[in-house]
Amino acid sequence: MSQVPAVLRPVAVVLIAALLFGRPAAAHEGHDHGAAAEPVASALPRTESQSDLFELVAILQPGGALTVTLDRYADNSPVDGSVTLSLDGQEVAAERHGIGLFVARHPLLERPGRLDLVFTVTAGEEMDLLTATLEVPAPAATPGTAVDALAMLRGGAMQIGIGTGLLLLGLLLGRASVRRPLPPMVEGAPPARPVEAVPSDKRRAAALLLIALIAAGPAAAQQALVTGEAPRRLQDGAIFVPKPSQRLLGLRTLLTENGEASAALRMVGTLVPDPNASGRVQASQSGRLEPGDTGFPTLGQRVERGQVLAYVTPTYSAAERGSLIQNAAELDAQITILEARVRRLTSLRGTVAEREIQDAQAELAGARQRRTAIQPALSGREALVAPVSGIVSTVRGAVGQLVDSATTVVEIVDPSRLWVEALAFDRAVLERITGANATLPDGRVLDLVFMGRGLTVRQQAVPVNFRVDDPPPDAPIGISVLVTLRTARAVRGIVLPADAVVRSAEGPPVVFEHATAERFAPRQVRVQPLDGTRVVVTAGLEAGQRVVVQGAALIAQVR
Repeated sequence: MSQVPAVLRPVAVVLIAALLFGRPAAAHEGHDHGAAAEPVASALPRTESQSDLFELVAILQPGGALTVTLDRYADNSPVDGSVTLSLDGQEVAAERHGIGLFVARHPLLERPGRLDLVFTVTAGEEMDLLTATLEVPAPAATPGTAVDALAMLRGGAMQIGIGTGLLLLGLLLGRASVRRPLPPMVEGAPPARPVEAVPSDKRRAAALLLIALIAAGPAAAQQALVTGEAPRRLQDGAIFVPKPSQRLLGLRTLLTENGEASAALRMVGTLVPDPNASGRVQASQSGRLEPGDTGFPTLGQRVERGQVLAYVTPTYSAAERGSLIQNAAELDAQITILEARVRRLTSLRGTVAEREIQDAQAELAGARQRRTAIQPALSGREALVAPVSGIVSTVRGAVGQLVDSATTVVEIVDPSRLWVEALAFDRAVLERITGANATLPDGRVLDLVFMGRGLTVRQQAVPVNFRVDDPPPDAPIGISVLVTLRTARAVRGIVLPADAVVRSAEGPPVVFEHATAERFAPRQVRVQPLDGTRVVVTAGLEAGQRVVVQGAALIAQVR
């Protein structure tokens, strides 16, 4: 009220009191003063029924329309079929408004009292009868309820009163905005400057505040009618999720059953290229990089074995180059002398020993080879070729860059041949491996084939290698993965998808049991990993319960 002028405060107090105290003292969630607590407090009357095949929820909307949702009992998926409603022997065909959504209308649905309903459900060759009881409330609400407040605000007298109040408010604001000069307090003193009774920004804020309070009455009453249909956590820890919200969240369930599964062990690994199908391109000597005939290779480019990727021009100091030129000159002179000797001995064949001719020819060939070996160092360049066929994954070179023999210019990998390196801290488990897989950070699961383990301990663990069976082409090399080893040891329990288990606010893992059609109860469980996508529940669940396997994380966020 700090922004409301003093002249308007009585009006504001009256309006706020009329809006706030004109409503009833609503009961807390799940409570009704003077009545027993309801399991699920809902603003709209509803009933539900289920069988081994179907689960049905009927919600009575304002105006007498009965909305019916039809789902499979086992997996909570919508059923595309037809629904016929029987009321006191009168059959009413429900109008189909979508897959698993029907609307029925009948005058009996507007009469207060208890109604016995019989639903005839047909879905393909399947047919079932579902019975339920619906309590239709009285249309006239008791005094002091939100519905009565809404009706009162919508009444003609109240509308006239609100209009009159707004008119008076406008007159008061206009009168308060007139500037009035104050008379001088002392004779001869300068007249006081006009003082604005109420600043313009405060008048504007006051008007907006009062109009918003007046308009908030019907809106708040309407909100009170629909809050019962919002998902919420109940006082006993269960979560109420209406059927329309279940459709939006895509909730799916599974009927649990006992079984056996192989015990598993998890460890962290790294996705690496197959050493037999990957290679590094390095220079054999120091020099300056030059691009190949088609330029430097680019990331993701396909190259073939033996393809020239770049050149390295050797770099020497003046002394080194002078020494090379001197050696080349000496070899050229030696080759000239040896060629003359070979020609002379060859012309004297028959008079000289054949062995002497062969020695001269061998010495000439050796001199020529030494001259050829130093020629690239003088004016030639070394070609850097691809050692294997594959995809360029790394390029660390540029035109004119100086490199040495320790610099890796290009790395090539074959994305169809990848390995996983992991560290196992339990050596006994490695003797009983029956299968393995790796889970990528994005949730994809890769099948692994055990290749072998090392004998040298690394970080107090045994290094283990796996080959990825049919890896995806976009697998990120070098990323950490979660490796799951399946062993020969069997464990009994209930196998569920890994997405069905979520962490509770207290920490322990929980699953959500689909207790009733719109009620989900958290159950603390003890689980063991089975593979990258499944877990086995060893305690906390029994066979025959419906458990949420899709959308459990969304339910856990309901408050």
